[in-house]
Amino acid sequence: MSEPAPPCEVSRLTIPADVRYADIAARYAADVARSAGFDEKSQDLIGQGLQAALPALIAYSFEPGERAELDIACERIPAGLKIVLRDKGLPFSCDATRELDGCTPAQTVLNLRDHFDEIHFNNLGPEGKEVVLVKHRRDAALAEYEAACRIDPPEAPEAAPPLPRAEAHCIIRPFAAADAMEISKTVYKTYGYSYAHDYIYYPEKIIALNASGKLLSALAVTEQNEIVGHCALSLWEDNPKIAELGQGVVVPSHRAQGCFSKLTAHLIGAAQARGLEGVFTEAVAVHVFSQKSARQHGLKDCALFVGLVPPGVDFKRLGGPPTGRGSMLLQFKHLKPPDAAAVYAPARHAAMIRAIYAHLDSASVPAILAPPEHSTADGPGSYTVGMVRSLNFARIRIDCFAEDTVAAVRRRLHDLCLERWDVIHLVLNLSDPQSALLCERFEAFGFFFAGILPRGLSSGDALILQYVNTLRAPYDTIRTASAFGAELAAYVHACDQEASIAPLAD
Repeated sequence: MSEPAPPCEVSRLTIPADVRYADIAARYAADVARSAGFDEKSQDLIGQGLQAALPALIAYSFEPGERAELDIACERIPAGLKIVLRDKGLPFSCDATRELDGCTPAQTVLNLRDHFDEIHFNNLGPEGKEVVLVKHRRDAALAEYEAACRIDPPEAPEAAPPLPRAEAHCIIRPFAAADAMEISKTVYKTYGYSYAHDYIYYPEKIIALNASGKLLSALAVTEQNEIVGHCALSLWEDNPKIAELGQGVVVPSHRAQGCFSKLTAHLIGAAQARGLEGVFTEAVAVHVFSQKSARQHGLKDCALFVGLVPPGVDFKRLGGPPTGRGSMLLQFKHLKPPDAAAVYAPARHAAMIRAIYAHLDSASVPAILAPPEHSTADGPGSYTVGMVRSLNFARIRIDCFAEDTVAAVRRRLHDLCLERWDVIHLVLNLSDPQSALLCERFEAFGFFFAGILPRGLSSGDALILQYVNTLRAPYDTIRTASAFGAELAAYVHACDQEASIAPLAD
C-alpha cells in the first residue's frame, strides 16, 4: 500500500487531563476554525462542543487527580475541519463501530450531533484511544484550500481540449488500495470540492468501503497507468440485492473517448457476477450526457428527483455550476427477471406507474391493483429517517404502517421543514395496500409523485414521493435524453402544481 498523503494543515495542543483546561482547548479549536474560514456560528458550535466533550472524556479516562495528558489535534481537510482528541486513558468499553448508546463519555459526545457532522470512536491498542470530530464547511473556498494544501487546482475551462478519439486509450481495471489518493485527486480535478458524496475525498474511507464489500470501485487508466476515470457500485442499504451505479467521473481531457461507457459495462458485469438483481443510477438532468450513457447500457427512466443537486456542484466543461439546485433522473436496469407479479397503486398514479413498468420491461408489467376501500394496520408502526447533509436532503422510509403513521409523518415533515432541509422524500412499499390507500393523505401535506424504484426495498418495489421545501422547483433547467423521460418530467411537474399544501403546524 502506498504511503498516506501528508496532512494539509495540522496543529496540536497538549493539555493536562484536568477539566480546568477544557475552556483553553475549546478556544484553541474555535480559533483554528476561524483561520480555516468557518463563520462565527460554526466557531461557537465547535467551541461549545469541546467544552462539553472534554470534561466527559477526562472523567471517563482517568482517576481523579491522575497525572496524564490529552492531545487535541486540528487538521484542515477537504470537507472542513477534523478535530482528534487522543489520550492513553481507559479504553472505550463499547464496540467502536456502532452507536455507543449508554457508553460514557461516548453518549455525551453523541449528543453533540448539532455541533459536529461526523463523530467516530477508535481504540488504538497500546497507543490509547481517540475521538474524531468532523465539522463540514458549507462555503469552502477552493482557492483557500489549494493554497493551504498545495494541491493542483481543478483544470480550468481553457485547459487543453479532449484528446482525439484515435489518440485516447483507457483500460478498465479493479481498484487497489494504493489508488485511493489518486481517486480523490481525480474527483477534485473534475468537480473541485463540490461532489455530493464527500467520502470520495477521504482515501481511507474509499479503502474501507471497498474492503467491506459495500463499494466496488473500478478505474479507467491510461497505458501509463494514469487514473483518468472512476466509477463504483454501492450496495443499496434498503435492499442489498440491487446496487447504485455512481461516483462516476472522467477527467475533462478524456471525456467523449468511451472511458465512462467502459466503466459502466465493467461494473454491470461485476453486478451480474455477484448475483445482484438490478442496478440503478441517478443521472443529472442539467445535461443529457450521463443519461445517454446509462441508456446505452439498458438503464431506463423511472423517477425524477426535483432539486436534489446542490447549487455548488460544478460540472467542468459541461456548463459550469448551476445557479440553483438541479434535478436527478433515476434510471434502472433489471439483471434478473422482475419478481413483482402485482403491486398496489394509488388510483391517480396507476396509469403512470403502469407506464414506468412497461418502459422498464414491457414483457413483465405487474398487475396494477387498486387498494381496498378500507384497510387497518395491525401492530406498531415504524419509519426510518435518513439525512444527507451534503445534499441538504432527508428521506423518510415507511417500514410498517400503524394507525398513527400519517400523523407521525406529518409531525416529522413539520420538523424537517423547520430545520430547513431543502428536499424531503417519502418512500412507500408498493406491495403494501396501505401505501396506495394513504398516498393521497401524504400528498395533502405537499408531497408529490417522483416515481418508482424496482426492488427498492427488501420487501418490494418502492413508490417515491417528494417534497420541495426551501426553493422554487427548477423545472426550466431539466433536460432529458428520452421521450419517456420528458413525459415523466411533465407528469411530475403537473403533480407538483396540483399538490395541495396543507398547513404543517399543529
